[in-house]
Amino acid sequence: MGIFKKLFGKTSAPSTPPPSPVSSVEKDKVPVYPMIKDAGWQALQHAAHLPFVKIGDTLNLAIVFPQDAGDRFEYITNADLNNEAIKENHKKWQANIDQYPFELEISQHLNKRVVFASGNDHSSEKIFSAEFLAAACKALNTDKLIISAPRRRCLMITSYHEEFQLLETFFHLHFIAWHEDDYGNEPITEMVFVADAGKVQYAVPLGFRINMYEKDGQRQLVYSTMDDLFAENGQINFQKIIERNKVPVLY
Repeated sequence: MGIFKKLFGKTSAPSTPPPSPVSSVEKDKVPVYPMIKDAGWQALQHAAHLPFVKIGDTLNLAIVFPQDAGDRFEYITNADLNNEAIKENHKKWQANIDQYPFELEISQHLNKRVVFASGNDHSSEKIFSAEFLAAACKALNTDKLIISAPRRRCLMITSYHEEFQLLETFFHLHFIAWHEDDYGNEPITEMVFVADAGKVQYAVPLGFRINMYEKDGQRQLVYSTMDDLFAENGQINFQKIIERNKVPVLY
């Protein structure tokens, strides 16, 4: 399987329309999962949700709660939680994402220092599972993770402690995924996350972008930023950028 197929996963996914006043699923029975949504989603005020990331005083990312309606998702609404049976079903979302199947694919192309867990409807939300994070730490032999979940179904992880060259490649792939529309996966966030073996701790607005250009027959990576990123050795201390920009998550 190619590296981009691992990153993006399969192409077809249920669409994500606003919550419908007429439900086609049994909301007290169909499994509920978490879903990370941009806070600009027009239906957020109607959907039951938890705040996930704030930048300053402004909500940036929220956790909403979809149910599979076949060709689309339906969402638990604030009004739904007035129904005791639906409310009890909603409470199972954490157990549901913990039990959601996953497979860690270790990239041979990246010296076994990057893992992918992409391709399913709720792949990106496995970051809410402590068991999953522990498995990723074990696979990478690390105590701290950098997580990329730029689009629905996409999940790529590496160790926080990697050296410049590997992290540059990792962030380049992150930005490729963020800009890639062809697979039909809804955008989530341009930020990355930092986690330990039990919990996501921080969201990180990176403050730069990486693009690839060809010049004189040679491909080279070019950074877009207002900051002076490079040290005297011609490399970037990505960990320093993360520590400077990180924001504690709210869940």
